Amino acid sequence: MNLDKLLEEFKGTADRTLLRGMDDTTGLEERIRMNIEKKGKKRFRFTYPVSAALVAVVLVIGFTPYLLQKESTSTHTPSGTSAEPGTHQKPDPKAHPASDDQAIMETVDEIVGALRVGMTQDQIKDKVSTTYTAMDDYGAGGDDGADEYWGYSIFAKEGYKRKDWAMIETESLLKRDVGLELLVGWKDKKLHWYTVSYVQGKDVYLFKMNSNGTVHEDVVDVPQDGTQTPVATSVFDLKPEEQDRYYNYMYEKKDELLRGLSPIDVWKLYVTAQQEGQLEMQYALHIEDDGSEKPTLEQYLEDRKKDPVGARNSWKQLKTMRELASDITLEQTSDKEAVVWVTFKDNRDKVAYKMQKNKQGFWKLSWMAQQ
Repeated sequence: MNLDKLLEEFKGTADRTLLRGMDDTTGLEERIRMNIEKKGKKRFRFTYPVSAALVAVVLVIGFTPYLLQKESTSTHTPSGTSAEPGTHQKPDPKAHPASDDQAIMETVDEIVGALRVGMTQDQIKDKVSTTYTAMDDYGAGGDDGADEYWGYSIFAKEGYKRKDWAMIETESLLKRDVGLELLVGWKDKKLHWYTVSYVQGKDVYLFKMNSNGTVHEDVVDVPQDGTQTPVATSVFDLKPEEQDRYYNYMYEKKDELLRGLSPIDVWKLYVTAQQEGQLEMQYALHIEDDGSEKPTLEQYLEDRKKDPVGARNSWKQLKTMRELASDITLEQTSDKEAVVWVTFKDNRDKVAYKMQKNKQGFWKLSWMAQQ
């Protein structure tokens, strides 16, 4: 295949194709060249503004497309049925098998980077161009705030069909009948939360984007002989009396409940609030004296929904800290300032958090606390 010749033909016909609105196709040409030379190792189900053009070009040069045409995503799905977007083409299972951990992980990363709380259904169709099953109730029970659900099975073997969305399909994932599954909860036609269950090696993982923009991602504990793995202890764990104070402060947000607590005590409350996705409590534990820069609560909550990748990275950092932290120490730098230090079992660099005492005498985190 003469790639250079084909790319020259592409440039010459761009104005008569889907690319006629682009002034310069040089960058796109380079992207196509790189994709072809990589033999299709990095192809996703998510469409971007030029995806239709890319499909047109790769079809001309005889390359099986994995990016799906943006124009094909418009569809209407009766509740409880599967949706097939327009002229949607199924991916080549040989090119993207459920056994390909790299392709699965890259797709999970694409999902996290593309989806936001508050997105409309049309916006999601633009991002995820594959079949889905629409449901009024996916069978989990309880009130999760959603009024409609869409389920996607991605990297699935031909003939695979998930019947029960209430439980994670660990067996099907471990058998590689499917690579990952996305469940979206909608509220008033806007994304309210979503989960991604996926396989890597011999483990199944669950990623959850909560309605407030916080995330949780961890290995799914598959019971062995009916016994689940005990939860590992951490130096961050709260004692029973600390747990009582944590929940009282979470519900009441009264600083008087912090009276007599050391900087480490307050910091541990904050870390627990991070782990449990309690944004309002995290906000309340930051200092807000005159002269301290602090956004409004509304700004803080809204900003958290806009950065899912940052939320995921924060979760990973917190998870690593919990697993590897060996000690928490305090450096008192003045009567009103202190630093909480976290040291690790593997001797990696220590992490520091700056604490300040407010005018009422309560220790709080500085707004940019982590040093």
